[in-house]
Amino acid sequence: MNPAVKTKISAVMIVKNEIQNLRRSLPQLRFCDEILLVDSGSTDGTREFAESMGARVLDREFDGYGTQKSFAVNAARNDWVINLDADEFLPDALAREIADTVRSAGPELSGIILRRRLVFLGRGFAFGRESRDDVLRAFRRSRGNFNQASVHEEVLLDSGVTIRARNPLEHRSYSSIAAYLDKMNRYTTLGAREVRKKHPTRSGFLWSLLFPVKFLQFYLIQLNFLNGWAGLSWSVLSAVAYFIKYLKVATRD
Repeated sequence: MNPAVKTKISAVMIVKNEIQNLRRSLPQLRFCDEILLVDSGSTDGTREFAESMGARVLDREFDGYGTQKSFAVNAARNDWVINLDADEFLPDALAREIADTVRSAGPELSGIILRRRLVFLGRGFAFGRESRDDVLRAFRRSRGNFNQASVHEEVLLDSGVTIRARNPLEHRSYSSIAAYLDKMNRYTTLGAREVRKKHPTRSGFLWSLLFPVKFLQFYLIQLNFLNGWAGLSWSVLSAVAYFIKYLKVATRD
């Protein structure tokens, strides 16, 4: 790569009523050459705040996380994109690492995997899957994009290599228990639809009976008991979310 040519980076994000999260997350993206938000009907000043921070905002009705994020990536002006959720916080060290990696990358590099760490009830998880959730979030859009999954979407690349960033991404997803329950309701509805689409004959009632097994999986096998009270709370709520998702499958809610 010619060192005199600066590789440009676009940050893309899908949002709806995220002004509180954006006050924290948008300033961390100033190293990007473009910030693009795809909004699905915000009424809390999200658009106005984002535009005041120099972001470009497009409107699109939400029809699933995969399709919404894919649209945002396709609308970006630069080949290298960083996709973040509004509740994900990019610490300074990680922002510098991504910028330096992208701008010194050879043609073989297609993506950067970020290690995401959950911050829940004010505690950063040091143990369990939520302390080391690897997500591909910085990538060349010429080599891949998000799949079309309604929920639990992921980036699929068709060529090149990926590397893992050293510094963690902070996932500050739930400002309160009420916020968790609101998000859980939306995610379980989308998840139930995805199950019915892929497995139309699956018994939601029988699968919902695995609730205690899921709790033990989250709490013991995934080591969330080492995260204290926050880990216990997370395990209970995650198991409840699993139960509700399959209850919605059974009742076709």
